[in-house]
Amino acid sequence: MWVVDWSSLAACRTTDPDELFVQGTAQLRAKEVCTGCQVRTECLADALDNRVEFGVWGGMTEQERRALLLRRPTVSSWRRLLQTARTEYEITTRSFEDEFEQLFRELLHRLISFLVTAGARLADAEDAVQMAFIELARVWRSVEHPRSWLRKVSFRMWTKVLTKNRFDDLVSEFPEGVSHEQVDEIIGQSQVVQVLKQLPPLQQAVMAFEYDGCTPSETADAMGMPAVNVRQNLHRARANLAKLLQQKGIH
Repeated sequence: MWVVDWSSLAACRTTDPDELFVQGTAQLRAKEVCTGCQVRTECLADALDNRVEFGVWGGMTEQERRALLLRRPTVSSWRRLLQTARTEYEITTRSFEDEFEQLFRELLHRLISFLVTAGARLADAEDAVQMAFIELARVWRSVEHPRSWLRKVSFRMWTKVLTKNRFDDLVSEFPEGVSHEQVDEIIGQSQVVQVLKQLPPLQQAVMAFEYDGCTPSETADAMGMPAVNVRQNLHRARANLAKLLQQKGIH
């Protein structure tokens, strides 16, 4: 919300006014007063609209304001321009926060269980998923399909924490003492998933993508390997899995 009577809330209201009307390098210190000021934008708009010539206003020196006015000579109301820009930013920020939180709640435990199914230790899976979400927040605007992006990046983050970055060296055992009830519930829903740990590591990984609903092409993209190799390993994994299930009497 735009504050009309902004001066009563300004961070500089308790400082000596002369400190904001200085020259040279002293202006840099004066601008520090504006840092974090809740009405900084209102102050700047006022100074620009009224062509205030001297002093630091809204975190800008007179030289910086003059340069801005020269660059934007067609602006008739800086208040309207800055108010509109701030409103759009706040709307965009709220939208991002809501969408990101919803995605986090929806996919956090699913992605962790996906990596555990692929052969990751629980601690490594949690770290990889957390790092993927952090990276997503950084590049949010450029990601068209955040769900598949998160799955791919989580998997790749996990491979980075392995001591040997080769699929032949993927961990082939489930972690002991799974303490997160939601992860345990997801993994425990199917006896088939419990058998996956007995597959060769690469087959276990491609089957994890298969159970998560990925096509061979999507799996290949996430794992950084040719789709034909994914299909070959899926074929072998299904054959081996069928034998294992038959041996255990699971249908």
